[in-house]
Formats: sequence, structure tokens, C-alpha cells
Amino acid sequence: MVNRLILGKRLDSAAALQLRDDLAGFEGRTLTLDASKVDLLGGLCLELLLVARQIWTRAGHTFSVENPSQGFTEHLARLGLLPEDLNSGETA
Repeated sequence: MVNRLILGKRLDSAAALQLRDDLAGFEGRTLTLDASKVDLLGGLCLELLLVARQIWTRAGHTFSVENPSQGFTEHLARLGLLPEDLNSGETA
């Protein structure tokens, strides 16, 4: 079963608490993030995504991003990252 979280349009500091709660709801399970609707990705939400990737990786679960929008990709690029940098591999 694929667990999917559709990310919102604006992942700014105002969205950080909701993103944290959404991610926590999937902890311990493989998770795919759908980034097709993201227009803005702020540093705080990016930090949450990077920490989540690390948590999922350590737990041996896959954490991945699919359908990255142009805005999502551009904001990552400004911070020196690519969408695939948020992907973890399954180690279990």
C-alpha cells in the first residue's frame, strides 16, 4: 500500500505546524509526497522534509517525492537541492 501525502500550495512558516502534524501521522510507514501543487517552499518546511527523510531512512522506510511542481523544484534549486535529494531508500 502506498501512503501518499499531497503537499499544499504554500509550504511557508505558516504551514509548518500542519506539515509537521501531517508527516507525524505517517511515521513508521512508507510515504510518498505529492509535490505537484507546491508553489512556494520555505526554509522551515524544507527543514521539516529533510528531517522527515532522515527519520524515515533510519527506520528503514521509503520516503519519496513525486510530481515535483516547477515552483517546488525552483525553490529547492535556490537552496542547492534537487527533488531527488529528498528521497530515501528502503533499507529494511
